[in-house]
Amino acid sequence: MSSTKNIEKQLFKKSVELGKGKVKGYSFEGQFNVKEFFESFKSTGFQASNLGSAIGLCREMRRQKAKIFFGFTSNMASCGVRESITYLVKNNLVDFLVTTTGGVEEDIIKTHKHFLHGDFEANGAFLRGKGINRTGNIFIPNERYIWFEQFVKPVFERLLEKQKSTGKPVDNVEFVQELARELEGKANCEESFVYWAFKNKIPLLCVPLADGAIGDHIYLFKKKHKEFLIDLIKEVEVLYDSVLNADKVGAIIIGGSVPKHHIMNACMLREGADFTVYINTGIEAEGSNAGANPEEAKSWGKAAASKKAVKVWCEASIAFPILVAAAFKL
Repeated sequence: MSSTKNIEKQLFKKSVELGKGKVKGYSFEGQFNVKEFFESFKSTGFQASNLGSAIGLCREMRRQKAKIFFGFTSNMASCGVRESITYLVKNNLVDFLVTTTGGVEEDIIKTHKHFLHGDFEANGAFLRGKGINRTGNIFIPNERYIWFEQFVKPVFERLLEKQKSTGKPVDNVEFVQELARELEGKANCEESFVYWAFKNKIPLLCVPLADGAIGDHIYLFKKKHKEFLIDLIKEVEVLYDSVLNADKVGAIIIGGSVPKHHIMNACMLREGADFTVYINTGIEAEGSNAGANPEEAKSWGKAAASKKAVKVWCEASIAFPILVAAAFKL
């Protein structure tokens, strides 16, 4: 049995002052100062400190005029983060966009009618009977997709005519641009990041193009027009050229999936992005692309071997609007 003296020695082991400064949150005494509030994240600890680091890195990207590659999954268009994305694109605060098919089609659909608040626990069979699709706690009536089918029909027809006249297949970059062109002049088009990317000549890649409702319509259109082809190589050329021609690269990526890998894989050509910010809740233990942290990216040469990289482990509908407010609005 250990003596009292040994126990005390173990409990009161001598220590050193190791760390990067005191842990301290924002004091709400006195008049509220939004700038100081955001600055306090860095010293708060836990994921608030990571978000504070992400804010600092995004500010540094802008100061150093890095070319900002912004990737996000479709659920960001499903929810109200869409408005934050539109702000960035409309005001030329990012230089390159990569999203999934759902991101493009849901952004466009919302120019027709909004999605509705629902419930995570809603009965799925009941919703199916009512023609309601559920994404988390967001309800999307099937009417929205019926409208989208009518929206894309003239796009397919124009692209097929172009293919016939040129003798060449259309490419996937052109396909997305044509969707944006179809939006021009329509009600609420200025709420759309697809529209603003087209108007501001910001490249917008949709990967994989043949997923989601767009994939359904490609399938149905091709059944009637077997000669219709879409070249999927163009997006790789556009992305890689942009990465290689940039003086400095900043990557801001929400979620995992193809957008994250597409951008970071392209950055291997230049020994990594100079600045890397991830926001997602993926865990590294399963070895997934979503869960992979910046240190893993450094091992591949996707992120530069510097300390200018951070992952914010947080649901993005909370973290991303804060990031936009602190790094792109103030």
